[in-house]
Amino acid sequence: MYTSFRLSKIITLLTVITIISAVCFTSVLRQYSPAAFNIQPVKIAVIMYHGLIDDTSKQNKYFIDPKYFEEDLKYLNENGFQTIFASDLISHFEKNTPLPEKPVLLTFDDGYYNNYTFAYPLLKKYNCKAVISPIGYPADEAVKENKQNPVYSQCTWKQLKEMADSGFVEIQNHTYNLHHIDSGRNGAKNNTNENPDEYRKLLSDDLLKFNKRMFEETGKYPESVVFPFGARSKQTVETVKSLGFKAAFDCEEKVNLLSSQQDLFYIHRFLRPNNMSSKDFFGNIYKQSGE
Repeated sequence: MYTSFRLSKIITLLTVITIISAVCFTSVLRQYSPAAFNIQPVKIAVIMYHGLIDDTSKQNKYFIDPKYFEEDLKYLNENGFQTIFASDLISHFEKNTPLPEKPVLLTFDDGYYNNYTFAYPLLKKYNCKAVISPIGYPADEAVKENKQNPVYSQCTWKQLKEMADSGFVEIQNHTYNLHHIDSGRNGAKNNTNENPDEYRKLLSDDLLKFNKRMFEETGKYPESVVFPFGARSKQTVETVKSLGFKAAFDCEEKVNLLSSQQDLFYIHRFLRPNNMSSKDFFGNIYKQSGE
């Protein structure tokens, strides 16, 4: 009987310890991994720009009139939207950092010099943020130009650093030198029947070279990859994850509904066309999402 009583006390004590441990463990999880608890899906439109050109003869679907970008910034401010960085999305899901009620993300691909001459001053004027994703090799080569031209020149690393240090621009990885379509390769995506190990090394070497150059020139590392032409495969995304990146952007024109950190590797973007009012452009986007 004594043995039975003693066993009962031991079982009771172990039960209490288990309950306390579970409570403490949950508390620790909430403290260090808040993104795992009570995160509401984030609905966000991401806008894709490339170049801004005031010469109407040079404008096309990728190089638009700066007046439309300025109109976009005015529209967003007047309609209660707040621009954020890619790092803000990452922080939200990693640390439960709050986002504005109506977030929007503006991105510029390729790192054209006209981003520095036209977009950057407008971002400062309207107190807005944007992500610029340059290609590493042209950024290295840009310093060799005697005089930069807004139509075709790329930003130098010095100009990219100036914008990044301002707090209005965030720099992300658009590959060091994979922004082309040749030999069957579409940007950073693997070729058909390409050896998986060889592809993984090629992509890793390229992305890490960009990271190295960006850190050398700006003192910062990128957290996201912007896929050239939006081209990617399962292996592309897996390689990006394995390198420690936390988000990736494509070119599918959809409003994003992000529910987890894994969703950040499939962020879609709308191309901003020329000759369309901001009201019509953003109206069409949010009409798509039922707003």
